Amino acid sequence: MKFQLKQIMLHSALLLTFGTAGTVLAGTVNYADPQPSTPGVCDGGISYEWTVTMSGHDRAELVGHVGAKSWNEPPPAYEPPDTGWTHTSHWVALELTEPAKLEIEVERQEGVAFQGPAGMVTARNKLVPALSLYKNWDNTSCEDHRYNNAGNIDWSTVEYIGNRKNAQGRDVITYSVKLKAGQYSIAIGGSPKVLETYPAADCDVTDPQCYAYTGRHGFEASFKTSPLRRDH
Repeated sequence: MKFQLKQIMLHSALLLTFGTAGTVLAGTVNYADPQPSTPGVCDGGISYEWTVTMSGHDRAELVGHVGAKSWNEPPPAYEPPDTGWTHTSHWVALELTEPAKLEIEVERQEGVAFQGPAGMVTARNKLVPALSLYKNWDNTSCEDHRYNNAGNIDWSTVEYIGNRKNAQGRDVITYSVKLKAGQYSIAIGGSPKVLETYPAADCDVTDPQCYAYTGRHGFEASFKTSPLRRDH
C-alpha cells in the first residue's frame, strides 16, 4: 500500500510540475529550460528538461522518464567516448546559490505517466540509472545527438566534473560532491549491461530483455544540499 501511494503521489507530482514552477520541499524546481532555443535556430545549447535552484540545507525531488540506454548507447550506433544520447537523457540545470555538499540519488520508478503520440502512456520500470555532472549551463551551443558521459563534450561549453556509471546494474545510485556556488548541468539516463546483440526497436515487449533494453523508463531523482564554508 505504501509503494502504491508513492506511485500515485509521484504521478501527480509529474503532472503538476509539467510546464509550471513550484517548490518541492525547499529547493525550487521548474519543468523548463532556463533559456530555450530560438525556433528554427541552433542557438539554445543543451535542451534542459528541469531547472533547479538550491541553497543551504535544501532538498528537491523530480520525476521523469528516459530512454533505456540513454546514458550509454552501445556501438555501432554510438562510439566511445560519445555514447550518451542527448535527446533521450534528461538534463537538469542546477544552480547553487552558495557552496554546498550536493548529494544526488536516482532510482527507477514505476507508474510515471507521460504524453505519447497516441495519448497518455506509462513508462516502463526497469531503468538502470546513471548520471554525469558538469560545470556551467550551456545556453549557446548547437546541441548534438551524442554527448561524452565521462569527459568534456566537444560541442558544448560545459566542463566535466564526474559521473556515476552503475556498472553493477543497481536500481538506485547515489553521487556526492562538494561544489562552489554556481551553475551545473546534470545528465540522467539509463545504462544497462552491454550486450553483444540488442533487441530490435519493434521487439515483443512481453520478452524481459526487450522490455528492459528498449522504450522509456521512469525515474525519481532526489537532490540534497548542506552548506560548506565560504572559503572552501
